Amino acid sequence: MGRKAVGGPVVEDPQLGKDPAFLQALLQLYRHVEFAELLQTGLNIAVDWKVAEAAFGLGPGEDRASFAPLVCTVSRDDPRHKAFTRLDTRQIRAGLGSGIQVFDGLGPLTESLPRWPGPPPGACVSVPLLDEQKDWAGLLLLVGDQRPAEDQLERFTRLLEMSRPAVGHALQLLAMRELVIKDDTANCFNRRYFEEFLPEELSRAGRFRAPLSLIFLDMDNLKEVNNRHGHSMGSRTLHEVSTRIRVKIRKFDRLFRFGGDEFCILLPETEWHGALEVAERVRDAIADQPFLVDAVEGKGVKMTASLGIASYPLHARTQRDLVQEADRAMQRVKQSTKNAIGIAELTGENDEG
Repeated sequence: MGRKAVGGPVVEDPQLGKDPAFLQALLQLYRHVEFAELLQTGLNIAVDWKVAEAAFGLGPGEDRASFAPLVCTVSRDDPRHKAFTRLDTRQIRAGLGSGIQVFDGLGPLTESLPRWPGPPPGACVSVPLLDEQKDWAGLLLLVGDQRPAEDQLERFTRLLEMSRPAVGHALQLLAMRELVIKDDTANCFNRRYFEEFLPEELSRAGRFRAPLSLIFLDMDNLKEVNNRHGHSMGSRTLHEVSTRIRVKIRKFDRLFRFGGDEFCILLPETEWHGALEVAERVRDAIADQPFLVDAVEGKGVKMTASLGIASYPLHARTQRDLVQEADRAMQRVKQSTKNAIGIAELTGENDEG
C-alpha cells in the first residue's frame, strides 16, 4: 500500500523501507520549490553517493527551448567550472535528440570548446531530468575518472524518476516567476529583476574579489519613431534592439530594460576595458543596420544609441553609485556626440592609485 506525505512524494515501493538513505534523499528533493535549488540538491546527492566526482546541471534556457549551464558541484577555481560555462548547449541538445546519453571523455561536449582547461575526465554520464509528463526539464552531467557502477547509476536515476512531480512543480514556479521578471515588450529582463539581481552580483563580486561592469544604454531617436510611425512601431524597435544586444553578449551576462528606451547590461567578471569591447559591439549592432525594414516604407529607420560604462570596484562600490556613474557617463555622450560610448570618471574616493 502506498501513502502520501504532505507536500512530499508518493511512496509505493516496499524496498524504500530497506534504503533509508534513498528515502531521505527523495525527501530532500521534494523540499525545494526553486528549480535551481532542486537541481543543485540532485548534484550534491550524486557526489555524496559516489556516482560522480563532480556534477554539472543544465536547466531551461531563457528561450525555454534549449538548455543553459545552471549549477555545479565544483568551486569557481576548478578549471572544469570554466569549461562548464562554455559548453555549447545547442550541440548537447542535438546529441540528446539523437539518443546519445553517455559521452566517454566528454566526447562531443568538448568539440566546440576552444580549450578544455585541464585533463578531461575518464567518463561523463548524462542523466535527463524529466517532469511528470516525461518532458525534458534539465540535464545532469556526472563526471569522474571512471564510469559509475551500473547499480549506483540505476539507484540514482531511480531517485530522479521518483522526483518527477517535484520537478514539475518547480518548473511551474519558474514559469510564474518569469512572468514577473520579464519585460514583454523588449523580451528581456525588467527593472524589477535588475533591482533584485544587481545587489546579488555585487555581493558575489565582493566575496570573490572579482570585477563587475554595468553598461547603461539609451536609444538616441526612439521618440522620432513613435512620433512618425506610432508607438506600436516603437515597441517593435525595442524588441529588435533587445535581440541585437543579446547576440552580442555572453550567455551569463544579463540584459534589462531599465525603463522607456533605456537598457542596462550587467557583465559579471568584466573590467571596464572588457565592457568597452562589448559596448562597441552593441553600438555597432544598433547603428550598422536599419530597423523596421519590412514594416516602414523605404529602407527602414536608422537608429543609434548612447552608452555609458561603470565598473566595480574601480568606479563605484555600491548599487546606487554603480548605476549613477554609468548613467552619468551615458548622459555625457547623450548631450554631446550621441552614438558613442562614455566611461565613468574616477574620483579620489574610487581611485586607489
